[in-house]
Amino acid sequence: MTRAALALVLAACGSSPDAPVDAAPATDAPADAIACGTRAGARGLSMRQQTVSGLQRTYRVYLPPGSPAERMPLVYVHHGYTMSGQKMVDITAYTALADTEKVALAFPDGQGGPDTFTAPWNVGTNLCASTSGAPPSAPGDDFAFLEAMAADISADQCLDTEHVFVTGFSMGGYFSHHAGCMVPGVRAVAPHSGGTHELSGCVNDRRPIIMFHGTSDSIIPASCSDSAATDWAAHNGCATTFTTRTVQGGTCRRWDGCPTGGQVELCTFDNMAHCWAGGVQGAGIFSCPTYASATQLAWQFWKTYAWD
Repeated sequence: MTRAALALVLAACGSSPDAPVDAAPATDAPADAIACGTRAGARGLSMRQQTVSGLQRTYRVYLPPGSPAERMPLVYVHHGYTMSGQKMVDITAYTALADTEKVALAFPDGQGGPDTFTAPWNVGTNLCASTSGAPPSAPGDDFAFLEAMAADISADQCLDTEHVFVTGFSMGGYFSHHAGCMVPGVRAVAPHSGGTHELSGCVNDRRPIIMFHGTSDSIIPASCSDSAATDWAAHNGCATTFTTRTVQGGTCRRWDGCPTGGQVELCTFDNMAHCWAGGVQGAGIFSCPTYASATQLAWQFWKTYAWD
């Protein structure tokens, strides 16, 4: 995904939370010849749909109050197996952060749609295994889906294509690793409770990455993030040593000697199960509100290590 691809605008109708809209095919005009933020009325949460690589895809978009001409960073928030984009809206409190920090958000649904038992994302192969075996990988083109969502959103809101981030939970965490490895237009990532494949085939030579995991995760073992952090530190060119700091309910390890644009950090939470750290109270079994907020920690990390 290139910066030019992220800046493409799709000519689509207005949207509402209750009625999804179909985005029109992308225009062939040069990105810098297309005005962004020209589609009126899209603020708050809206549901979208469009066909990408022959597959109908759905996603929710959140745009905070602000000027459509203001170039906002974009964060993609990917859900776990059997979950949905809406569930990530409910759990993560990213919309509250977006209001404060002026960030555009995309909450995509997996390839089988929301709340299904279909593998949600194309996450690559030879992955760190879950407790039930190899995680399933979907066959569709989720990188093209990232481009299509960005192009659609840019019709409503001009985007800061230098600051595009990917996070996700569980299978969405696996996808966050994969995107950080393979998508040039992604500036930094924040996988939560996921794992990755080995990184020798990465398109990106390094990317800032912060990971989160509960030590009592019975679905994706915390060792998947331990090994991923070691692999990312080596891939990014960091030292083998790290510095620790305490956060609410856990500890973060920040690797020493990382080059600019390659910082690596791993936050593990004591006795936390398979859930989003600092998630919204009452949002269900995948939300653990008594721990430090992964949402806030990721944003602070990105602003420190993935910003010029």
